[in-house]
Parts: sequence; structure tokens; C-alpha cells
Amino acid sequence: MPNILFTRTTLRSLGSVAPAVLSASVLAIFSTSNLRAQYAAQPPLEGDAPSVISLPDVEHLRQWHEMLASEPHVAGSPGDARVIEKLVAAFKGMGLEVEEHKFWAYLPTPIAAELELVTPEKRTFSLKETPLAEDEYSQNAAHTFGWNGYSGSGDVTAHVVYANYGTKADFAKLKELGVDCAGKIVIARYGGNYRGFKAKFAQAAGAAGLIIYTDPADSGFAKGLMYPEGGWANETCIERGSLHTLDYQGDPLTPGIEATKDAKRLDPATVDLPKIPVQPVGWSVAVEIMKRMKGAAVPGGWQGGLPLPYRVEGGDEMTVRLMVKQDRSIVQTSNVTATLKGTESPETKIVMGCHHDAWGNGAADPTCGTITMIESARVFAKLAAQGHRPRRTIVFAAWGAEEMGIIGSTEWVEAHYQDLKANAAAYINLDMASMGVDFGSSASPSLQQVVMIAASEVPQARKTDGSKVLQAWLARAPNPARASWPIFGDLGGGSDHVGFLCHAGVPSLSLGAGGAQGTSYHSIYDTLTWYRKVVGEDYEPALMVTRMAARVADLLANRPVLPLDPAHAATETLRLLKDLNARAGELGLIAGYTVPAGPNAIETMHPALQRVAKAAERLQERTTAVRALLNAGPSSFTSEALGGAALTNQLMRDGISQQLLAADRAWLSNEGLVGRPWYKNLYAAPDRDSGYAPWMLPGLRAAIESKDAAALDAASTECVRALESIEKFYALIERAMGL
Repeated sequence: MPNILFTRTTLRSLGSVAPAVLSASVLAIFSTSNLRAQYAAQPPLEGDAPSVISLPDVEHLRQWHEMLASEPHVAGSPGDARVIEKLVAAFKGMGLEVEEHKFWAYLPTPIAAELELVTPEKRTFSLKETPLAEDEYSQNAAHTFGWNGYSGSGDVTAHVVYANYGTKADFAKLKELGVDCAGKIVIARYGGNYRGFKAKFAQAAGAAGLIIYTDPADSGFAKGLMYPEGGWANETCIERGSLHTLDYQGDPLTPGIEATKDAKRLDPATVDLPKIPVQPVGWSVAVEIMKRMKGAAVPGGWQGGLPLPYRVEGGDEMTVRLMVKQDRSIVQTSNVTATLKGTESPETKIVMGCHHDAWGNGAADPTCGTITMIESARVFAKLAAQGHRPRRTIVFAAWGAEEMGIIGSTEWVEAHYQDLKANAAAYINLDMASMGVDFGSSASPSLQQVVMIAASEVPQARKTDGSKVLQAWLARAPNPARASWPIFGDLGGGSDHVGFLCHAGVPSLSLGAGGAQGTSYHSIYDTLTWYRKVVGEDYEPALMVTRMAARVADLLANRPVLPLDPAHAATETLRLLKDLNARAGELGLIAGYTVPAGPNAIETMHPALQRVAKAAERLQERTTAVRALLNAGPSSFTSEALGGAALTNQLMRDGISQQLLAADRAWLSNEGLVGRPWYKNLYAAPDRDSGYAPWMLPGLRAAIESKDAAALDAASTECVRALESIEKFYALIERAMGL
């Protein structure tokens, strides 16, 4: 592609224009000097652009990593408390305004667990990984046996059923095959969905217990050499993790309100947490159970990587005993926030965060992301000490108890809900962010252009030819639907953006880089030794992601007008509607409707989806002129429509920025999603049955999945309302510009 499409000037000036119009004919309208002149209307603070990219360094990143990942620190544990103390001290040492935000959540604690083969022979299995001589961190006595948070407590002996990944479809297949899970112990492999849904579906099928194992086909020797020789899961590697699958995130007992010490709480007996015992194991345990199974062969696609034929049932001769004992109680832990107040619009906030709790040492999850957030904070604190404070406030946050159910960030969002809804410009999430050199991002539509601008400036890790992140990103994953636009992911569940985006409506983005050959996910091998062997000693991936995060925050905090592009939601909405229309066709009839043959144009959509699409098209038409003027900068604005010449440029800019914020909030619904009222964003939510995957336009998606025509009509009405509200906000911006 022509290099001119990736120049800093072009991306800054045209970054919010629909990608399809970034063509030679459009670029020819403006000379390079004219583009630079337009961008000069909103210059960065003196020195900020080079500094936020050049100031991060690998030595600080290495030091932060040592500080936070030197010992196990499960939420609520003594190690967790020590990590919190270190974070407070580090942020205070930078001169930032620090708060330890304490919360009291209903958390699980492992007491005991046992797994044994009872018949046809007696055999007891280990529920701990093997400490390695090559990795001193794996030898820490604080490491516990493997466990799943919020497992039910119980002691059961039963026959065995294999359920593949334990998805909703897998349990439906078992039912179709005539396999009864009632009273059985189900064994399922990790992958395919969030582990909590494996437990939920197993319990719904009547299972007495659940064993979840790591299959070598998914993350073991079938992928490559195992740790410590390579980076992949070895035979004893156990994936821990929470089973929280409630219809809301955060503390299970305080939905929608902050979990303070004296908060009014639900009765735990009324909360739908798992009741059956659930135990994670490595594949060395799974193979001893599965090689003794005598039932019918599994359906196609269910065979994993163990060297044996997979079978659906264990047979009458084989029984397994599973015992799990956990305590659930109110436990205090903390978020740590460090605030750098803005100089011109301090009420407007950019929040950058990553959680600090881990299932072990957590060198990869989450700490290789936490260190990028801390190093970004150090960079901005250093700039502030030199007199270069940001225009808007930046909050750097280390969240507690994320691993138990995205608890700490949710409690902070619920504590600051009204302020965030009114004033938060963006949330930047950095969970497990530096796992290789292959950069990627999931982002709300209004934030995609700002990520692209940063990517056009930040050097690509481990390259010496001067190439930038954007070039490598595009080369690796070009978007066939959008010229000169990389593939962005959609934000679903699984990390700390959920409270901001799905509950408070704050546009959010996740930054990260992958590509490392291995995984130590939620095991005792997630250590500094593993990280430096597999990801690298040079910390180049972490440096690249830190530069990206700092530059994105810099653009959001320092542009005179917020560099948000809510109009991009119209383009994205049209794309999503086509996907939903195709999904409607896959599922068959919806009130007599099937997807017609031929091109998937608006006219061929289901009538309810068509109404939303036409509203999105109208929004696209309105925003063309507005986008051009926003890119041109404040020098082109007039003030007559808002009260005459006495209106200052700063007030003008603030007013337009507020309209941009309000446009993003147009997707919020006071009532929330049907059946899931905590999720208030009509644009994005996690799906109902996997927990990780995104459901974009979730009201429409839920209606289609349920084949409910009435619900589809109601959801389309809500989406049209949101799009028309965005159009009205843009009309106000047009007035401010004197159009």
C-alpha cells in the first residue's frame, strides 16, 4: 500500500474518516503542507509527543516486574496485601495522588480437595504441579493445590461422562446421543468457553461433579516443547480460575452497589453460585481416568491430544471419587489508584488499568500488563514534574480480585458510577498485555482511530529498520473489508473493561501483543523464569505496549477536542447488522423470515434489522462534514450559534468534547438488557453462554438467538433511539461550528 496512507500527518488529519474513503483521490484534495497546517491547529503540549514514546525504558519495566511477580498473590492473601503495599509506595514515589480503595467482597478460599479412582482399582491423584529445579519461583511453599474459585463443596463418588469442552452445544450433543449426565462426574477439557459455564451447564444437566483438565492438543505437547524445555503446558500444569457466572460482574452479594464494609448484602443462599464440586487437573491425571473408560467413541471433533481413543462414558465398572471443600466469606482487599489531575478540564478522565491479583506469581497474567500501566504512570509523572501536565485528568489503576469475577474494577465503577458516566472519556485495559511482538487491539468504535494514530508512531518491537507498529499490524492481519484499516477485535467479557464499557457506557479499549510460543496460564509456572525464557529477557514487547498505552492516553488527555469518533459507530453498526442478519438465517425462521438469496444489502435484511440499518445510514450521511471540521481543529470553529464572540475557544472545545462524550453514552439504557439489567450498554456485552465472547448489539443478538420476533422488534427500537440520539448530538456540534 502507498506509504502516504501511513504518514503521521495523514493519519492524524484523516484518522476519523471512514476507512473506505482513505484513497488517493481523497488525499489529493489536500497537500501535505495543508494537512500539517490543519493539525497544527491542535498541537500537543510542548515535548509530549516524543516524550511519552521515548521515556519508557526496559530497566524500569524489569524492576516493576520483579517487584510484583516475586511471590504468589491470590486475591485476599498475605501476598496480595504485600503487592498492594508495594503499589501504593511506588505511585507515591512518583508524586501522584494515591488512593487505596478498600472493598469487602464475598471471596472463596480453598480448604481441601481429593480426587481418586475407586474402581476397578484404587488410585489417588495429585492435585498439585511438580515444582521445577529450573524455576525457583515454582518451588514457593505458598503455592496451593489447583482449585476453581466458587466451586461447590461436596464429596461424591460416581461414574464418568466425557463432555468435550463442556459447552452448551456439547451437553446438547450428549443429550442427543442419549447420554444421561445425572448423578455422574463429568470430565471436560479447557477451551471453547469460560470455565464457569462448564460448571453451570454440567450442573444443569444433573451432574454430581466436574473435572476440568488441560488437553495437550490445546496447549501442551501438540503445540510444541513443554516447560521447562519449551513454553507449553507440561503434564502436571493446572489451570486455576473462577467459576463466577452471575448475571452481573463484581462482588456476588452487592450487585449494582459498592461493596463497602457495611454494604447491604444478598443472602448467599439466594445467589446462583455453583453447588457441585469442581476440580481442575493436569493431563497426567486426565489420562489415567480416560484410558480406563469403556464407552462408545466420541463424536467427530471431540478427540483431543491424549494418546488414546476418547470415549463418551466410563462404563459401569469405573467409578471416581471427587471431594472439594471451600470456604466463602467476606474478605477485604483493595484497588490502588494514582491520579494526575488535568490543568484545563480536570473533571474529564482517562482511566488506564490492569489488575494486580494473580493465581500464582502471575508474571504473565496479569503482571506483564500491570508493569506497562505503572511505567506509563512514571512517564506522565516525570512530564508533570517538568511542567507538562495533561489537559485532562489521567487515573492509573491496579485492580484487586479481578480473577475472582472482575470484582475490584467493578466495585470502583459502581462507587464512581455517576461521575464516570458523565466525565470518563475512555478506559484503557492492559491485562496480560505484553506476551510477544504481535500487536493487536480490541476497541470501541469511537477509539479505533486514536489507536491507529499511536500505532503509526510507536516503533515495532525487535525491528531495527524504523518500522512502526501499524505497518507490522497491517501486514500480519489486513482487514479485507476496510482499506488501510487493521482488524480490531470487539470487546466482550473476561477483563476489567466490562464494568466501564458494559455498565457505565465508557468507551473502552484493550491493548496487547502476543505471539509467544507457550502458555503458563493460571498455573504455578506463571513466573518470571517462564516469562523471560518464553517471551524474552529484553522486555521489548512490554516496552512497545507501554509506548502504545502512553501515547493513546496522551492523545486522549491532550487534544484540545477529545479525539473520539462516535460516528464510526454507524459504520460498525452496519457491519454488525449484516453479521446478525446472517446469524438469523443460520438459525432458521424468525416470524417467517429467512435471509434472502443474493447480496446482503440493507434491503434484504429482516425488517427489524433494516430499521436500525437505515438509522445508521442517516447518521453516516450527517457526520461527513462534522468529521472533516473536527479533524481540521478549533481554528475552524465559530461561536455565534452558542452565544456570540464572547465564548472562548476553550469553552467551545469543552462543549464539543462534552457532546462527543454524550454521543457515546447514547447507547446506555436505564433498564439494561432483558434478563441482565446490570449490563446497560446496548452496543456491547459478553455473550450469555461463553462469558468471553462479545455480543455486539446484544439485545438484537439475544432476540435472534432466542428466535423471538417481538424481542427483536423491541431491541431494534432501542437501537434506533440510540442512533438518532447520536445524530442529535452531532447536530449540536454542527451548530457549534456554525454549519
